[in-house]
Amino acid sequence: MLAHLDLAALLAARGLAVTVAVTAGNAPLLRPLLAACPSVGTVTLPFPSSPLLPPGCGENTKDLPDHLFRPFMASLAALRAPLLAWCKAQRPRRRVTAVVSGLFTGWTQPLAAELGVQHVTFSPSSALYLAVAHSLWRRLPSRRRPEDADEPVTFPDIPDSPSLPWRHLSWLFTQHVAGDEVSEAIRQLFLWNLGSDCFVVNSFAALDGACVERALPDLMAKRVFAMGPLSDAVATSNDRGGKPAVAAANVAAWLDAFPDGSAVYVSFGTQHELSPEQAACVADALLRSQATFVWAVRSGTAVPEGFEVATASRGMVIRGWRSCGTAP
Repeated sequence: MLAHLDLAALLAARGLAVTVAVTAGNAPLLRPLLAACPSVGTVTLPFPSSPLLPPGCGENTKDLPDHLFRPFMASLAALRAPLLAWCKAQRPRRRVTAVVSGLFTGWTQPLAAELGVQHVTFSPSSALYLAVAHSLWRRLPSRRRPEDADEPVTFPDIPDSPSLPWRHLSWLFTQHVAGDEVSEAIRQLFLWNLGSDCFVVNSFAALDGACVERALPDLMAKRVFAMGPLSDAVATSNDRGGKPAVAAANVAAWLDAFPDGSAVYVSFGTQHELSPEQAACVADALLRSQATFVWAVRSGTAVPEGFEVATASRGMVIRGWRSCGTAP
């Protein structure tokens, strides 16, 4: 979500009239954006009730257990009707002229078509990921050997024809079951994305190369604009996304005790909690590396007992929110 707000800040700084649609539970996350960009407007929508979700499960994926992530994505499509009603109610001088949405809100593409305006799909990650993800949902490759987690999947229409083992594919895709309500709803989100007028990625040409320079069949030959890294585009406060578990100044002060460029920052994001086995593998690697490190983990991650004591002289473990836009 933060990358989307960074994009909103950049567009507002360039003089565009920007309105961010948000549910009530996520509205507080907009405070740093609104403080830095007072011209940005908001429309607050009620979070939809859904038979796919338990009551009170929260309105942000960072608060969800992994097994609710997929039904959560599917349930967001119920926001289409109230958002469409708001768009149609705007006065001519404030009418909606374009809709920018994320990967998991593809239902906004037919909404934009109904309004007769441009639609842009934004990816907070790379153009390569964007192409791979949509290739999977277009082609629906399957394993010839279901027991082989290393069976390769090739992407012939992506530059250099990358090949990935099945176990490295997105779990959103590998858990797809034909005919299942949630599975088909998620696939439809990605197929709707392909109807966008263009794509924007939080990346840059030097990293993504041919994926932003060529017309890619997996993205329906639509233009891909690389506008990242967006976290540096507009100055915002360090508390974007919530109050950090450890103040950025404290992390910076701790790092100052070590030579420049000697520390490793380890984070797998706030969306998913590492399993105990995965956390143990990361801890073992850091222990054996002898490297200085900052390891940011989601609250509840089972860091092996004794690890922090063993690495106290060269490591810091942060549990909870850690903004990726601040030091380190």
